[in-house]
Amino acid sequence: MRGALAFSTLLALVVAPTVVRAEDDITRVAPAPPGDEDAKSPFRGSSLTYRNAASTLSFDKSAEPTYNPIWSMGLEIAPRFWFDDTFSVSAALSLDREITEADDTTYANETLLSDLVIGLSATKWATIPVVDIDVSGGMQIILPTSKASQGDTLLFAVAPQLRLAHTFPVLSGLQLAYALRVAKYFHSYTTGELDSPLISGCFGSPSCDRLTSTGVRNTSFRVTNAFSLSLAFTDWFSFDAQFGIITSFLYDGVDDDRVSLETVEPTSTRHALLYDLGVTAQATDFFSVSLGVTTLNPELAPDSSRYAPFFNRYTAVYLDLRLDVAQLVVDATKD
Repeated sequence: MRGALAFSTLLALVVAPTVVRAEDDITRVAPAPPGDEDAKSPFRGSSLTYRNAASTLSFDKSAEPTYNPIWSMGLEIAPRFWFDDTFSVSAALSLDREITEADDTTYANETLLSDLVIGLSATKWATIPVVDIDVSGGMQIILPTSKASQGDTLLFAVAPQLRLAHTFPVLSGLQLAYALRVAKYFHSYTTGELDSPLISGCFGSPSCDRLTSTGVRNTSFRVTNAFSLSLAFTDWFSFDAQFGIITSFLYDGVDDDRVSLETVEPTSTRHALLYDLGVTAQATDFFSVSLGVTTLNPELAPDSSRYAPFFNRYTAVYLDLRLDVAQLVVDATKD
């Protein structure tokens, strides 16, 4: 059951890549039509992404003592508006539904809403001379529109981010990048809460707050260090790889002697690792297909051993169909 709950959390993050992949919000820019700079739309990069994701354990019934396949579908809406060639504002919101029997929803066949992420980005606002490193940055505001964040009593979060990238003239382009994202979360309480108090007859009174807590400590700060490689073999086919180190700092002053689902011992920090490998085919100017595997796992297993990198019980296979809405409009209105 614990593995299923953790993996459902992973799928929710996978469907909302702007939250997990620290550099996405400041790097994904749809190119203008070749040779026609005036045709660049201020809404370029606005996208609609349909994702299918399944746990790799779904394909092997003997992988664990209990067979619990997971197949999820998600739809992400990500509009963007450019003020010029550098500054833009964006938003991202997704819907996710597990097709298999879910372990973490309120009712069967429930569709879950993600958090709303609003971002301000400055893409390639500077270049470091001599080494020719492009500097990008941005700020995200996360609003608790998801049930998980509401259960954590999240009010909002702010996440500044910085990205450094260098492009090499290999094939159609090889880019190495590093991104740093620091998120500060603001909660009503330092622990999550249940839908109703455990003590019958206690509801609606401030004195009952301590009875509604789940005891799982909330995150105060989260730091993500992400390293990525992108290689374009041709103008229409590319390979992407990413490795991320995620460190969550819990609220201080909480007496928590219990082991939570995300830690193996009482601690003020939680550590997770992110791996992502994928290939993308640009079928047309406005439509692309991506196939890959992604893993977001705690640093340590319950027995204090380390999970195998890249592929373990948290690994998911995904297929993305991405529509660049602004580019579709530009192509449709061409003479």
